[in-house]
Amino acid sequence: MRVKKTRQDQRGVYRYPVDVPDGKGGYRRTYNVIKPGEDGVTEVLIQNLHRMDDNEVTNNVKNGHPMLTAEQKAAKKEWEEAHPGEKYPMDWNLSLNYEFDKCEDGDVSKSSVLSGASYDPFADMDVPDEVLKLREIAANKMTDRQRQAYELIGLEERTITEAAKIMGVSIKVAKVHYDKAIDCIRKNF
Repeated sequence: MRVKKTRQDQRGVYRYPVDVPDGKGGYRRTYNVIKPGEDGVTEVLIQNLHRMDDNEVTNNVKNGHPMLTAEQKAAKKEWEEAHPGEKYPMDWNLSLNYEFDKCEDGDVSKSSVLSGASYDPFADMDVPDEVLKLREIAANKMTDRQRQAYELIGLEERTITEAAKIMGVSIKVAKVHYDKAIDCIRKNF
């Protein structure tokens, strides 16, 4: 959740984070940079992207704390009168622990609340048997590197050169991993 705006001296380009697989089962964060004059990007587009980010930050900060009740407002006013010139401490907490610590019975688990609030966009879809079989092969038969190469080249339709750069290996090694992934599918499908 963004809570800081991009500095004015850094607004000539637009920089955004991208999480890419690290080849070890995790992800690493990289940043893409959009510059005016490249691929039809204009300065107006970059300004609009920063403007949208600014709106997101404003909404996050504005909505990131609860509204004060009448009693809290009275307590705040009393504190400010007792401490002239000082700023009232705003120490709200948005964690689930804070909310559950207030529960008296303690029976509610956070995971049940989160699972009830989660949404699986693919839950209602019928997945073809072929796709399920491919997923099973990728999960159980391929190495992490083979799976990564197959995802990048076969599914995301990236070039071998792009895949090699993302994987942090040579083009030849990326092609070997992809070829082995295809062989694995052929043998097990």
